[in-house]
Amino acid sequence: MKRLQILFQPSGNSRLISGVISLSILMLLACTMPALVQAAKEKKIPSEQIEFFEKEIRPVLVKRCYACHGPKKQEASLRLDSHAWMMKGSDSGVAVIPGDPLKSRMIQVIQYDDDDSQMPPEGKMPPKEIAALTRWVKMGTPWPISKNDPTVIPGSGSYDYATLSKSHWAFRPVVNPKLPKIKNQQRISSPLDYFVISRLEEKELSLSPPVDRRKFIRRASVDLTGLPPSYEDVETFANDPSPNAYEKLIDRLLASPDYGERWGRHWLDVARYADTKGYVFTSERRYPYSYTYRDYVIRAFNEDLPYDRFIQEQLAADQLDRKGDDRSLAALGFMTVGRRYRGNIHDITDDRIDLVSRGLLGLTASCARCHDHKFDPVPSKDYYSLYSVFVSSYEPAEKDLPLIGKPKSEKAYKEYQVERSKRQKIIDDYQHDEGQKFRANARLTVAEVLQAIAFKHKLTGIDEKPQYTKEAPHRRYVDLWQAFLTNKAKLYPAVFSPWMALTPIKKGEFSTKSVEIIQKLVEQEAKTPSGTRYNHLIVHALKNHHPQSIYDVCRIYGNVFKEVELQWIKTLEDAKKNKIKLPEKLNDQNAEELRQILYHPESPTVVSDEVVQSMFNRAQRNKIRQLQKNIETLDVTSPGSPPRAMVLLDKEKSVTSHVHLRGNPGRRGEIAPRQFFRILAGEDRKPFQKGSGRLELAQSISSRENPLTARVFVNRVWMHHFGEGLVRTPSDFGVRSALPTHPELLDYLAYQFMNEGWSVKALHKSIMLSATYRQSFQKSSKAVMIDSDNRLLWKHAPQRMGFEAMRDSLLFVSGQLSKERGGKSYLIDKIPTDPRRTVYSFVDRNNLPNVFRTFDFANVESSTAKRPFTTVPQQALFAMNSPLLIEQSGLLVKDLNLEKMAKEKSVDAAIVALYQRVLARKPTADEIDLGKNFLIHHRDQVKSPARMSGWEKYAQVLCTSNEFMFVD
Repeated sequence: MKRLQILFQPSGNSRLISGVISLSILMLLACTMPALVQAAKEKKIPSEQIEFFEKEIRPVLVKRCYACHGPKKQEASLRLDSHAWMMKGSDSGVAVIPGDPLKSRMIQVIQYDDDDSQMPPEGKMPPKEIAALTRWVKMGTPWPISKNDPTVIPGSGSYDYATLSKSHWAFRPVVNPKLPKIKNQQRISSPLDYFVISRLEEKELSLSPPVDRRKFIRRASVDLTGLPPSYEDVETFANDPSPNAYEKLIDRLLASPDYGERWGRHWLDVARYADTKGYVFTSERRYPYSYTYRDYVIRAFNEDLPYDRFIQEQLAADQLDRKGDDRSLAALGFMTVGRRYRGNIHDITDDRIDLVSRGLLGLTASCARCHDHKFDPVPSKDYYSLYSVFVSSYEPAEKDLPLIGKPKSEKAYKEYQVERSKRQKIIDDYQHDEGQKFRANARLTVAEVLQAIAFKHKLTGIDEKPQYTKEAPHRRYVDLWQAFLTNKAKLYPAVFSPWMALTPIKKGEFSTKSVEIIQKLVEQEAKTPSGTRYNHLIVHALKNHHPQSIYDVCRIYGNVFKEVELQWIKTLEDAKKNKIKLPEKLNDQNAEELRQILYHPESPTVVSDEVVQSMFNRAQRNKIRQLQKNIETLDVTSPGSPPRAMVLLDKEKSVTSHVHLRGNPGRRGEIAPRQFFRILAGEDRKPFQKGSGRLELAQSISSRENPLTARVFVNRVWMHHFGEGLVRTPSDFGVRSALPTHPELLDYLAYQFMNEGWSVKALHKSIMLSATYRQSFQKSSKAVMIDSDNRLLWKHAPQRMGFEAMRDSLLFVSGQLSKERGGKSYLIDKIPTDPRRTVYSFVDRNNLPNVFRTFDFANVESSTAKRPFTTVPQQALFAMNSPLLIEQSGLLVKDLNLEKMAKEKSVDAAIVALYQRVLARKPTADEIDLGKNFLIHHRDQVKSPARMSGWEKYAQVLCTSNEFMFVD
């Protein structure tokens, strides 16, 4: 067997090229020798070894190796232009073992052994060069280091973990920093303000003045619930004289069920939630129960489920004490609602590793699928440790997913059960009918499977292929017959003794020896009953047909079995025709003996329906898929389909994977035990012991000792409140991440978050009661000159509402927003509009609705750290022309009954009512005048299916105004 290759560049044939290379080497030596000598002195390399390397070794490496293993190209990931790179080795492992040339692959492959790789491939090196390289390796590979030498990216787990865990801010333990000293104590509303004001004072800046209460309640309401406050709520808060008015407001908003719908949607972005599987061939592309994960997330935020428990349930709810409440099993949708990648388990697992690493830890671990991470301390072995965890789990069939509740309608549930039973019966009947056909055909085609056995096991040394009537029998069916012959042939010696006597005959001797054996069988059979009895039908069939090969024997046996089966079928039909009792056996002893074999309970010709299904051909499998899809479609569409959890369960036997070299599952590297990242778990980490290790993984991630988890989450929360995170790469806290603008503040928030029981609502409250959050948007030329990006947080920048908040706010002010929560998703682009909140809309991976694309919806293919923010013409066109805006503007006018109010009271009163509903304030006198002029301009326009009334257009203008669409 050939050894794994390490590739080298062959020498060229041109003397000119050789001369140029030699000249280049001499020039290189002349230029670098002084520096190398100095470096050698520092490394204490003997001068004679330096001279040997520069004269005998470096020229060979340059001439023979650099083209394929140099700075521009690295075949098999091997690089030989520096000692560090050389010691890193190749995809296949270590290239050089200093001091041991016999075990060094580089020396092995240049020997040109016939049974090994041969490098350089175009010709063997001269003996002098081979001897020089061998001697150099035996010396210990001395290599004088120059400051110009390329440095190596640490690989194969050779990261300096100890240094990185101390030097990189994200890998250091979370600490509770001391509050910095500041001058302006008056602005402090929360301890976190100390960290912000301290940074501002360093630049001689300050916080902007506090925002007024009317703007604050809108900011807080949209931030926490995704809905604007009502006019009455604004007035109540604005006139609340109590000292804890802000705290009461935030507590009320956090207690609202609207809060979970708002912040649940933020988490669904991280979880790459969608209601479809991506491209899945002919199967049902919709997830029947994805909505149960969405509803779980919303409930978790509303109930303020501690974040550490939230993590554990999403990774291993099946292994936690649920105290009789199985609703938390839906949390495992975190792992299972991702894209299906056409069923490719490697890609599905990679998606889950990426989700866990980026979504929970802020580490781009999926970069290590094909090679050690280029920047972060995540070697491929650590990636495949997580791979081992997830491939040790499986997803049950949809019909076996656990129930976690009941449908809302009992009547609909009963109808669903009846219809599902009908559709399942169609599948069961089809599978049983195909099983019956298979068994009936199997008893008539024994010759086919015996020929397949003869070919597979090379009986009598034959090489030619058998001649099948239709197609080769399924390999599993062949194995079943082989096992039957091995285990049961002794029970039927009269039938199978001739077979056992004929199969050992060597190739080339069959035609002569078979005649002798068959003649003896005939003679012995004639002595019955005194001699050993043989089946008369088998022996005489062999005698009459003179087999010339083992295939002839197979066909003879098969024909005899076929004749017996046809005889039995006719016997049964005659009995039915004559209406007599069905016989239990054939009258002829020899025929009955063969029939018993065909109907033996362990005979391959009576296999169960389940076994037959495993041997279905493509057409049969496609038919089953289509019938199964009918059930899956019912599960998706029926209102009576009960909610089920999309769970992961541990396999009976856990898997310990190997590293896939270059990401190729066919190239196995070292074993990757199930364990946590070394940079986070430490030098003394232990492999996971409990099943797949999912629970231990979840506990490692949610541990207070983990420096990343709390930091990553509090940064996400901060980002949604301020528009930017303290770390502006929210899913990448690695060594190439953006540095935190306020590292002490990040640690303070993370420490307090964990210290307060991982309470997300407490985190919100801490942030929103701060003076930093409560400041206004103030223009300051000095601040702009110093910090134009507002990294120091000297103002609270306005933010445009995301699509969900925009649509929900529109439904809210039009009076149409439904209080119905949870349940199956609805189609968002249908008119009339479903009035439920946008978080409950159907998210289609294959065909994301255009309105989502227009307003920067999350990328549902993978975990989304932060949505993009665009301002494009399509957004303005949507505001002016979309059926949603036109519909809701009309409903708003109708809900307020503005036309009647204008007639019975006044136009002024109607305009005031409209402002109070849409903008939660009273209009100014100028705004009333503008409104009147607008309505006068449109008063002669007649409403029709293609046009809007003046009041509807006026309502649309307010609903698309910056004041409505933006939050100060």
